[in-house]
Amino acid sequence: MKNIENLNISRQAGGLTIFTAIFVLVLMTLMLLYASRVGVFEQRISSNEARQKLAFHAAEAILDQGQEYILANAGRIFSDDPQAVQIGPTTYRAGWFAAGQVGWNQCTAAMIAKPNHPCGGDIPATLTSYFYDDPNTTAGDVTGADSLPVNAALLPPGTTARLSAVLCIIDPANPSGGCQAPDLSNEGENSTLVVFTMMAYGYSDCTDTNDITTCTGEARVARPLSNFKNLSGSPGVPLTTKSTFPPTGTAEVVGNPNGGGLGVPLTTWINDNPACSPGVDIQSSGSWQTCELQEWYSTSDYPDDVACPSAGCTCGPGGNDTDYFLSWRKAGDTNISIDIVIDDSFPCDLFEFYFGVPRNQYHVIKANATVISNCNSLGPYSSGLYWVSGAECRINSNTQVGTYKNPIMLVSAATSTDLRGGAEIFGTLYVFDGEDINATMNSNGTNTVYGAVIVDAVIGAFQGTFQIVYADGVIANAAGINGIGSVSGGWRDFGLPAWQ
Repeated sequence: MKNIENLNISRQAGGLTIFTAIFVLVLMTLMLLYASRVGVFEQRISSNEARQKLAFHAAEAILDQGQEYILANAGRIFSDDPQAVQIGPTTYRAGWFAAGQVGWNQCTAAMIAKPNHPCGGDIPATLTSYFYDDPNTTAGDVTGADSLPVNAALLPPGTTARLSAVLCIIDPANPSGGCQAPDLSNEGENSTLVVFTMMAYGYSDCTDTNDITTCTGEARVARPLSNFKNLSGSPGVPLTTKSTFPPTGTAEVVGNPNGGGLGVPLTTWINDNPACSPGVDIQSSGSWQTCELQEWYSTSDYPDDVACPSAGCTCGPGGNDTDYFLSWRKAGDTNISIDIVIDDSFPCDLFEFYFGVPRNQYHVIKANATVISNCNSLGPYSSGLYWVSGAECRINSNTQVGTYKNPIMLVSAATSTDLRGGAEIFGTLYVFDGEDINATMNSNGTNTVYGAVIVDAVIGAFQGTFQIVYADGVIANAAGINGIGSVSGGWRDFGLPAWQ
């Protein structure tokens, strides 16, 4: 009997062990299934995050491209001229406000109401805003009719991006007054303040980068940008010098007719501030004259392109006749009139006065310029901000640099800045001794600057005739768009209109 009872007890113990083993096996199976499910879920999250990050980086990269595209087309942004930028002897590019051309078009109420138009979405576009549009774009173009011409081929394989832009023009005198209609005059362009809202759409994991519906990752980013100028204040006089006046040799300075007030011409601004070292060396050598525009051109109807229509433009007929001059030194006689300002409050930091950046921080301006080691490559189609670092900036004989429509802002920090016979510069020449304290400016032969010259260095020898002719339109255009910076707190990745 006892053996039977022991046998039953033994059987019951074995059954419990089997049940426990099965139960543990089931739990382990469930745990394994759960872990696998979690692993797959985490992998999907990681994959989605990777796709989203890749799309975001594509959008950011295309934003950078768009910013550089705007900078490269600075001469066209605010122009309605069909020939705004000359790129060859007879080849031009139209301004972005020119009728029927690639560029800005005004937002309409219907566009603002569309959820997939650049003027729509939560971007604060108004009826006085403009969007970038290419009316020549054909249906099915990968960039879309309302996209800036970015190069998505530069992005990583399997990614693509699109870019739209909305423009708001702001009145500096009333910055809270909303978007304004464009003032396309030279004066208006010079003072224009704008906000570009760049809207980038990045796509990743695309089987066909020409068809964004094949992409599984997407990111939208808006970056507001605002412009700043080459110069914080345009030169009001043709010649500004901190160290030497007048030059040895022959010079003519043709004044700003309203530089000192309506009808009060100014030609030269000279340092006489005892706090600045060194001060100006007022010389009595050389032969120089200053005069007004009508005397230099010999007419009150100035040419549209500001260039002398003949080879004979001069302040006067020569000889000892000084009736044509404002100030002069001829035949040993010197007269300095009110057109030459010898200023005992002259700014010691001339660089900061014009650029808004202290001279010891000149790299801030240099970083936004096209930096070259010499001036050999400069020509009529060189426009915008250039910075010369090196031993010499020589503008050779009969070389034209810039045009009256697309002038140059040339900062020469070279040891020697030399103009040779027949050189013509349209724009502003700034000679800077911040990189070489011995920097000098020299002129050999007849050379002409249409615009302004700022000598933040030493004026050397002038052999021949050096002419500086004030041209307000050229100076205004030379001030141009030097750079574009992000608007603080304006970045967003929500509220953008869907891509059309």
